[in-house]
Order: sequence, then C-alpha cells, then structure tokens
Amino acid sequence: MGLANVGHAAILTFDMPALIDIDNNTGVATYQEGGFVLSAQAPTFLTLDNIGTAGSGGLFVLANSPLTLMAAGGGVFSLLGLDFGLNDPNEAGVLDIQGLLGDNSVLGQQLNLGALQNFSFQGWGNLRQVSFNATADVVLDNLNAVPEPGSAALTLAALSGLLLVRRRSAAKSA
Repeated sequence: MGLANVGHAAILTFDMPALIDIDNNTGVATYQEGGFVLSAQAPTFLTLDNIGTAGSGGLFVLANSPLTLMAAGGGVFSLLGLDFGLNDPNEAGVLDIQGLLGDNSVLGQQLNLGALQNFSFQGWGNLRQVSFNATADVVLDNLNAVPEPGSAALTLAALSGLLLVRRRSAAKSA
C-alpha cells in the first residue's frame, strides 16, 4: 500500500459483495471488501441483499459464530462505526465486540441487539483485529474502518523529507 492510500476510510457496505472464499483444509471462510478481510468458520456468515441499512446488502452472521475483521495487508486500523441489529426482531441478544490493539491489549464493547441501528466507536484505533460474536443471529452493515499508517510508512516519509531538505541545502550551497 502506497503512502497516498494511507488513512482513507473504508465503509464495508456489502452492497456489491465479492465471493466468500472457503479454505477446504481449514474450513475458514474469508470475505474481502474495501481493503479489509472478514473471516470465520464456514458456513457461519454470508452476504445478503435487502437486510442492511435502508434495504441494502448486509452481512448475516449466525449466533455464537465469532467473526474477525483485519486489514487485508496486515497492519493497524481504526474502527469508527457500524450498523448492527437482529435478523429476527422476535429474538433478543447481545453483540460482543473485542478489539486487539497493536500492543496486545484488548478493548471491549457489548451492545444490546434490537432493530438495525448505528454505533460509533470512540478511541478504537491502533487495532490489529476486531472480533464480533453475538448471542443471536445478527446483521452487520456499514463497517467504517480506517487503515492507519504503519511505522515503516512514517519512517519512509521522514527519510524522504530529510533527503529533500538535504538536496535543497546542497543545491543552495553550489
């Protein structure tokens, strides 16, 4: 990923879903969209039309089926928000969200499930992965995530700046 792409938000809408790949050896299913990868044991999740926000596509996840979100190329990211709700309005349940930070510490958030609604995260940055697990069948939509610049990208930018300053100084001296 180039420096020009660092920091652009991705909203996973599941409106024009790609295929879900299943590894026959491990039984792990993966779905990629917007520079992010969702993975879980197959077949515990799928993309469906007309279940998300405003009747758009959404991600249907079976109860008690942990689902993991990671940046496609690895690295850290921020989670800004998501839409979530019950697939069956006659059920009740809780969505448990766990974020694994770059230093291996963990953030946690529990949300009561009901009608499809939006939740905004505060301070959910420097994440290596996020896991979602609900006690009832859940719909996720509009996952809003932002890749963060890695230390290598920051170092490269700093070195590039130093070289530019050095070249300008050398040109002025000549």
